[in-house]
Amino acid sequence: MLARRYNLHCVWVKLTDVLAAYGALLSTAVFFWNAQRARPKVRVVLTLAIQKNDEGVYQSGVGISVQNPSAYAVHITAISFLYPWRPVSLLDRAKHVLKYRTSPMRVGYCHTALSNYEEYGVSDRCPASIEPGHSHYVFVEESVIESILEDATSRFLIAEVQDALWRRKYSKRFKVSVPKSKN
Repeated sequence: MLARRYNLHCVWVKLTDVLAAYGALLSTAVFFWNAQRARPKVRVVLTLAIQKNDEGVYQSGVGISVQNPSAYAVHITAISFLYPWRPVSLLDRAKHVLKYRTSPMRVGYCHTALSNYEEYGVSDRCPASIEPGHSHYVFVEESVIESILEDATSRFLIAEVQDALWRRKYSKRFKVSVPKSKN
């Protein structure tokens, strides 16, 4: 009788509906948060660097830092440089999308693995495992950078890291302005 007079039955149904929706939203958010945290992540950063060689002479170059901010170990298999090799038109990008069905962001870039430059003293030390919260650092001296950019249309580099599952992660474009080393 009291429920009919003040319509309390509808108030309790609305409150339970709100609590059910809140629980569903909270559990969905926790699911996506756990799924996002469960995937290993890699961050690639290019920096201007100076390093002392075996003779005690400082050399300028580019440093590649592969960072692991995730909670799981990351296994990297290769580190490469990309540089602009040819000018690209809008038509070239459209053809790339239609043919390969992928993003045309790196059309016109040349890929060169750091393992190609071992004779110049560059070692990417790959394959490597990077523990959570740690990084893997590779120094590439100025003479190697100059030989890489010899055929480039502009002085930009992008570093690419490939993991054990062939997923690729790219750095931001890095304007190369490496000062000459003093010998």
